[in-house]
Amino acid sequence: MAGDGATPPRLAGGERAMGKMKGGWLLLAGLAQAAPAAHYQSYTLAVEPWGMLDTDRGVGPDFIRFLAAQAGFEVTAEARPYLRVLDGMRSGENAINLGIPSPERNRYGIAICTIGSVKVSLVYLKSAGREHHSAASFSGLQIGELRGSRTLEEFDRTVKHRPVLLSDMSQGMRMLDATVCVRPGCGNLLAEAGVEPAGLGEWLFAEQPLEIYVSRASALSRDAAAMLRLRLACDSAAGRQEMCRLLAPYR
Repeated sequence: MAGDGATPPRLAGGERAMGKMKGGWLLLAGLAQAAPAAHYQSYTLAVEPWGMLDTDRGVGPDFIRFLAAQAGFEVTAEARPYLRVLDGMRSGENAINLGIPSPERNRYGIAICTIGSVKVSLVYLKSAGREHHSAASFSGLQIGELRGSRTLEEFDRTVKHRPVLLSDMSQGMRMLDATVCVRPGCGNLLAEAGVEPAGLGEWLFAEQPLEIYVSRASALSRDAAAMLRLRLACDSAAGRQEMCRLLAPYR
């Protein structure tokens, strides 16, 4: 009867179908939530304070772990030599890492955000009133450069000098004419080496952006949702605060 409140059979069947569809979506959502999070590997260049060689310590690994937690995947973040970092980016093994732009990084990786910058300079002892005010003034001198780093690549191409490869920035301070200094971090290493700031000269060479890269060959680069979450986390106020917290001890 039209007025007795009974539900027509066709409508009841539709409701049952809708109920089955809703149950199916809930099941799929539950399976998605239960699925294990993706896991990736990360290698940051082993230059203090960004990474401590063959460990999982440093500003780079710590910030990568922060981003992974925000983006919803797991990561094993470590510090490795430059060639291992690049080989991993090329193969996709090094899915996400922190570094300054270079032709190789831009070829193998996608820069998803800029998280700050580093200042690259040359420091030297001001003995006998020695001062440097241009790149050309370092011509012919012994210059300490970080092994495996590209921070002085343009300087190497334009100024004829005698490069000496070093394991850390403080190693050649007392022996060479000048040594590369990457800030933040260089000030701490010089203090640990007992070098008095008043006796130092410093010539600023360049300020370079610090980027988060995702390997083009990695599965992470093909996960559009995870890439979006990474960008949002990196550009967020929380991301900037985390980087400031990690860099606070360094100068």
